[in-house]
This record gives sequence, C-alpha cells and structure tokens, in this order.
Amino acid sequence: MSQLLLKSINTICLTLVLLSLVACESEKPIEPKAEIRPVRAQQIQFKKLSKPTSYSGEVKARYVTDLAFRVAGKLVERKVDIGAMVKKGQLLARIDPTDYKLSVVSSKAQMNSAQADVQKASADLERYKNLLEKGAVSRTEFDRYQNEYNTALAKLNQTKALLDVDENKANYTDLFADADGVITEVLAERGQVVAQGQAIIRLARPQEKEISIHVSENRLDELNKSNELNISLWAYPQLKLRGKIREISPNADPVTRTYNVRVTLLNSTDDVHLGMTATVILQRTTEQAVALLPLTALYAQGEKPSVWVVDTQTHQVKLTPVQLSEFYGNYVTVIHGLTNGQWVVTAGTHKLHEGQIVRLLDEPNKKG
Repeated sequence: MSQLLLKSINTICLTLVLLSLVACESEKPIEPKAEIRPVRAQQIQFKKLSKPTSYSGEVKARYVTDLAFRVAGKLVERKVDIGAMVKKGQLLARIDPTDYKLSVVSSKAQMNSAQADVQKASADLERYKNLLEKGAVSRTEFDRYQNEYNTALAKLNQTKALLDVDENKANYTDLFADADGVITEVLAERGQVVAQGQAIIRLARPQEKEISIHVSENRLDELNKSNELNISLWAYPQLKLRGKIREISPNADPVTRTYNVRVTLLNSTDDVHLGMTATVILQRTTEQAVALLPLTALYAQGEKPSVWVVDTQTHQVKLTPVQLSEFYGNYVTVIHGLTNGQWVVTAGTHKLHEGQIVRLLDEPNKKG
C-alpha cells in the first residue's frame, strides 16, 4: 500500500514539473513580424522641364483713331452707330455749318473789295508813271502811289488767304472716315455742342489685330526672350493661332501694377473679332534639368524639405534632404539631393519612419 502511494506521489510531482516547464515556455515573448507598409512611389527622372504659362487677354485692333471735328459747333447729324462698318471717305457726322458759310461770304466780299482797291491803285500807278516820264510829277509823288498799290496788293493777298481759311472751316463741318474700319465707340450725340478737337467717334481698323495682355514685372524677362507665342480663343478653342510680341509698355499700370503687352497675330482669320477673349500661351523651358514631384512627396524635417527614398534591394526607406526650385500647381521641382532612377514615396509619407520596409505599388516587375 505504501509503495502504491509513493508511486502516485512521484507521478503527481512529475506532472507538476512538466506543467511548470510548459508554463515557463509559454511566458517567453513572441517577436512580432516586421510591418510591411504599401506605398505609392515615383521613379526620379531629371530633365529640362517645359511648362506653359498662360495670360488672359482681349483681341484689339492695332490702330484705333479718335475722330474729331477741326472746328467747334453744334452736332446736327450723326450717321453711324457702334459696330458700323465704314469705308474710307464715308460721311460720319456733321455740325451746323451756317456760321462758317457766312464767314465765307464775308471773306469773299472783303476779297472783292481788295481786288477793286488793287485795280484802282494799279490804274493810278500807271497814270503817274507816264506823268513821271514826262516830268509832270515828282519822284516823291510817284513813290506814294507805288506804295498805295503795294499796300492794296498785300491786302488782296491777305483777304484771299482768309477766304481759303474760311472755306476750309466750312468744309471741316463734315466728319469723314480716314480709313476702312469699324466704329467701336460714339462719344457725342446729336444736339451736343462740341469743341474743336473733341473726340466724337472712335474708329478701329480690324485689318491688323493683336492681343492685349497684362503681365507682372517678374514675367517680363521671359516674355522678352520668347520668339513666338501660341494663342487660343475662348469662342474657338480648336483654332490654333500664333503671335509675336510687338510692344511692352514702359510704365506699369498705377492700379494693378502690371505692364500692358501687345501681341501681334501672325495668322489671323475672319473668325477673330475685336473684343474676343483670348489666351496667350508661353512655352517656357527650365535652364537646368530638374525632377518633378507632387507636393505630397515632401516631408518636413525642421526647416529643410526632405523626401523618403526607397532602397529597391532592401525595400527600406531613408529620409533624404532635397533642394527645391519652382512650384507648378500641385507639383514642385527638385534640383539637388536625388539621382536618376531613385524611387521616392509620393503618398503616405507621414506614416513612415527611418528604416521601415515598404512595398511599392507603382514599381513595375517588383515583388513586395
């Protein structure tokens, strides 16, 4: 009986020892597997970047003339309205010519009077010349009639000149178009008294069109270096036009602080009308090779921008400082810090840490 009890005790002890060993074994920590995070990445390629810069503008005529009367008066007739197409020499407006016609009548009367004086002085001079030759009058008396004739002749020339001026003024009461064009603005109405030289009608010559744009001062240099520009119209986006800079204003607008630039259309068509909205596109190429990255690839490390570079052998990421250049919308150009062929994380940068293993979603022919 005692031996059976002893065997039972030994069995129980052995069982307890085995259980304790199993418990100790289960208390050992299990090393977690390294987390592999999937990320989007982009392979770096350095090259010169061509970026279009666009400026909104308006189609305008190169030559725009403000037409005015050369004399003052009351506007009694206006024959054109805004948008009218006119021909060179066409009558556009007329002011009251009554006073100027009366001046012509008065000048003609004065000229007739002067002509009569000249005829009388000429006859007197001829008579006294004969008397002088016969010794009937003195030289002094003859000189007096010679002077009267010269004075009458000068007065006749004066009245003729005044008559020409008055006749011109009478003709200036009619305003004619000085070229073929379109009326873009009417600045006076019938019944209005206008001054000499006051603009009445604005005439644009649509034969030569150009685009007017406004450019900030930091873009003038690149415009000066451009040889040819591309132009598109909002009304006809399929129409491809070319342009060349004709003029850059030397002074900035006092309100907008921009410079007015005139771009001449090199291949204008009949579809291009004055006042249309146009876009001038300048293709600009960077001076040095750059890498284009989305803004989401940037990771802030202090004051210096950095990116996560992926080692394609170990698939571990490393934070690398970079030097940036210009921003293009949602993209930025990198000029230093990276090399061709490197893979840079473009999304999920805030969830990474140094040395983390990643799986590239955008890397071809690679297994994570």
